[in-house]
Amino acid sequence: MPVHVMDFKIYMGDFASPAIREIFEEKSVINDWLLFEVTLAEMQAELGMIPKEAAKEIKAKGNLEHIKLDRIAELYRQTMLSSTSMIRAFKEVCENDAGEFIHYGATSQDLFDTTLALRLKKSMDIFEEGLSTIRSNLNHLADVHRNTIMAGRTHSQQALPITFGYKAAIWSDMISKHIDRFQEARKRILVGNISGAMGNFASFFMIGGQKCLEMQKMVLERLGLQTPIISIQPQIERLTEFMNMLSILSVTFEKIADEIFLLQRNEIGELEEPFNTKSQISSSTMPQKRNPNRCELIKAVCKKIRSNAFAFSDLYVRDERDHSPFYLEDLIIPETCILVSTMLCAAKFVLGKLVVKKDVMKKNLEITNGLIMTEALMIALARKTGKKEKAFALIHKVAMEAFEKGFPFNEYLFEYNEIHNHFSDEEIKNLLKPENYLGLNNLLIERIIQS
Repeated sequence: MPVHVMDFKIYMGDFASPAIREIFEEKSVINDWLLFEVTLAEMQAELGMIPKEAAKEIKAKGNLEHIKLDRIAELYRQTMLSSTSMIRAFKEVCENDAGEFIHYGATSQDLFDTTLALRLKKSMDIFEEGLSTIRSNLNHLADVHRNTIMAGRTHSQQALPITFGYKAAIWSDMISKHIDRFQEARKRILVGNISGAMGNFASFFMIGGQKCLEMQKMVLERLGLQTPIISIQPQIERLTEFMNMLSILSVTFEKIADEIFLLQRNEIGELEEPFNTKSQISSSTMPQKRNPNRCELIKAVCKKIRSNAFAFSDLYVRDERDHSPFYLEDLIIPETCILVSTMLCAAKFVLGKLVVKKDVMKKNLEITNGLIMTEALMIALARKTGKKEKAFALIHKVAMEAFEKGFPFNEYLFEYNEIHNHFSDEEIKNLLKPENYLGLNNLLIERIIQS
């Protein structure tokens, strides 16, 4: 029976795509192990290290149609070593002593390191595809809303006007950097290892001499993995880098989800995640609720991703190898990959159909009665007078007085001749228009879209 909430039937649709789940299912893991053993045997036969007929039999029987999971589990209860259990179950179904050449010269860690790299490769492929889709969604939002003016906020306060397209373009740029990180890190993370118990090829060298180096390269190239220049068995940093990349990724998505979450507040109401009015329910007792539950899911999942990455960062391998880190690999890495997939699926849903309320954004821009445009007025006054600090002090004084007295700034400033003497009424009105103070908004958005 399922004991993890991710595996509950009622919640399973919330957590991860079927594709990422399949990578870490028990049958898939065993299939990866069998693929490793078959590929190793094929390359060893090609190099004359084992008989070709043995390799053919190993390939023919190296699948779960012949090897039963129940038998592997039964043998594990006896041996307490999963690799040996799989090898013995595999050997039992092979004829003509071909099973004697399964895992020939290899060590358990060759099997585990290499097949874990295979699963990470599959996962990274799915993650990059998801990130590319999300980036396309954000670029579309940036393009469509390049002129949708809204309040830019710093320290949770209205600061200066921006456009929602500009905000989406910044999010897109963040996603692009993650794609770059994933692509650049593949050469360090997606590395296999087939070098024997101490990693120095002692067993393989005795079997085939210098051919063992070519054997490792051939097997790993067949599996689509990088070949190390020395044993990676005592090196766990590549996996720590992978986990840290996922941690950094979660920071970006929590930021995006949290911004949408906050901008969906009734008091702000500028954005809304997709909501199916016909069937979706947000409260068992309050019929009016339209909760941003996908954003809430993203935020929660992101914290767990970072928690897992922190736990993993404390790992190292003692001596040439010890088993304690590998238990955490089996616990943390699959769960984290499923959580990352959950995060990306939810983000694709939210950003693909995000509701952008232009009228509310425009209305919210007006609630400060022109205060959001004080920098524009200050810069214009500084250019007129050549005295920036004096201009700042004056506009600051007027802004604070208007705010504290409850007067509209866009009316109150006309009481000050120090300002009015330098500008006509029409010039002041133009300086207080948010659409006139967007700088290189469209150019910056276009640079992101075209990058």
